[in-house]
Amino acid sequence: MKAGKLRKLSAAMLLSLTLAVPMTGGCSAAADKPENLVHMQPTYRDVLVADVKNDNGAPRQLRMNVFVPPKAEGQKVPVLVFVHGGGWAKGTYEGEDAQQKAADPAQGDNNSLMMNDNNSSYKIFKDVLNHGIAFVSVDYRLNNEATFPAQIYDVKAAVRFVRAHAAEYGLDADRIAIAGTSAGAHLAAELAVTSGNKALEGDEGGNLEYSSNVKACVDYYGPTNLLTMAPEMDPTLEAPDKAAETHDSVRANESILLGFTGEGQGIGTLRKIDEAGDASSPYWNMVEMAKLASPVYQVTKDAPPFFIAHGGHDSLVPIQQSLSLQKALTDAGVENIFMCNSLAPHGYQGEDTNQAMMRWLCRQLGVTY
Repeated sequence: MKAGKLRKLSAAMLLSLTLAVPMTGGCSAAADKPENLVHMQPTYRDVLVADVKNDNGAPRQLRMNVFVPPKAEGQKVPVLVFVHGGGWAKGTYEGEDAQQKAADPAQGDNNSLMMNDNNSSYKIFKDVLNHGIAFVSVDYRLNNEATFPAQIYDVKAAVRFVRAHAAEYGLDADRIAIAGTSAGAHLAAELAVTSGNKALEGDEGGNLEYSSNVKACVDYYGPTNLLTMAPEMDPTLEAPDKAAETHDSVRANESILLGFTGEGQGIGTLRKIDEAGDASSPYWNMVEMAKLASPVYQVTKDAPPFFIAHGGHDSLVPIQQSLSLQKALTDAGVENIFMCNSLAPHGYQGEDTNQAMMRWLCRQLGVTY
């Protein structure tokens, strides 16, 4: 289904349920919480996950913030690992908590985005704390620091670290889910569908005796096929020449992510080589790298359940990216839900979507909504 067709439908929420495995049961409404835990500070702040290096040899430390909600004594808490967005080019694991970090604890920070923006993706996912799920926001090298697969190595290192230190933090190593938005959703999905793929595991941070697999994945409007972003964009949302500049040129974040930014290069060049099936091209290895970095090509029957959300008015990541991932999951027999707010942009997806996501996530992790 094309984005343009979705836009002709009503503004009401469109829900597509494609379940290869029947979903039963549900989450009952929880009692009101005495405190909104989305405003809590990290239980463990700036935790060092790994010492790595950027492509230029400069040292880089990967860190995470760990938030553990109040729990019954002796109870292990399930975990949501959150991967921030930002086009692989910006963003931080601290999210809006970075603004509170510098605030005077006695006075607070009344101007903090964390306090005023109820629609931020970071805050939407941090709400898992109010449902008895730990929230772990993780770090990764940006595309101006290192090229792929460094980013997926970093995120997998974070999941292994969480599992290795689960007992120390009071977490349940057997109930870990992952979520992300935009570029973060790309990495979350890539991790979820490549469990056991040694080419994408890396050894950053060690803990290699621990698995990086997850029980569930939430993908909010993430890229899934790096080769096809530009031609899949609805021209009524972004003009073709602008889409080509955004996604196909040497300046595109996807091109920078792959390190394919020399003269005459860029994702558009790789797509032409792939469409021609030209394995003799000196750039064929880059075509293969682009596919290795694209979740839609990596789906197997062993992938965990997915919740995918994508807005019908997304002018940055084509909705077809999510539809293609949904089809790949369904074809592989993997349980999945796709939900679309027909008027949502690349960003806030609406409360219906967010509440459905949270209810689904609670069920996947075995907690009450």
